[in-house]
Amino acid sequence: MTKGSRAAALILAAAGVAGCSLFPSRAPEMLTEHDFGPLRAHIRAHRTPPVILRVKSAPWLSGTAIHYRLLYRDPTAIHVYAQNRWVAPPPALLKARVRWRLGAGPVPGAPAPARIDRLVIVLTRFDQDFTAPDHAFVRLTATARLYNAATGRLVAQKTVDLKRRCAPDARGAVMGLSRLARSASGAFARLVTGRAGAKDRAP
Repeated sequence: MTKGSRAAALILAAAGVAGCSLFPSRAPEMLTEHDFGPLRAHIRAHRTPPVILRVKSAPWLSGTAIHYRLLYRDPTAIHVYAQNRWVAPPPALLKARVRWRLGAGPVPGAPAPARIDRLVIVLTRFDQDFTAPDHAFVRLTATARLYNAATGRLVAQKTVDLKRRCAPDARGAVMGLSRLARSASGAFARLVTGRAGAKDRAP
């Protein structure tokens, strides 16, 4: 055996002892981060009432994990996708979407507002549920309350409980939840602009 052959044999033997391989059978899976999709340039047709916006959530939604449940097997267990996650916590992504719906900043030349409102959104459901291995749906539940920032009086409120079928995988969860978030942000923006129905008004 030549000197070069002996060196190569020693390297391979050391790798075997260490419990690793110099030639992995497959490339490691890559982590993919997601948001709710790109935001287009937003031109407001009307002046949007100024609002202080806050979005909160249940504690288990404060991270970036994408959650799912296997209702057909263990409905109380919450699972997360290992190779997919949100680029920011869902409350932050929803806040950005609502703010975009309302328009960013005051309108140039507009008079000072007579009243500033405060919109508080609480996100309580934002996950994917499997009723069978090949059948899944996504769900978003959130409540928005609009207050007069000066007096603290409740002006209006709205609860959305949205659900739609999706593909039974991580991509299905991301696409489905993003669509629900876009629908919810539109509903909450209409609450601020006064286009919500009378049934959404607080007594």
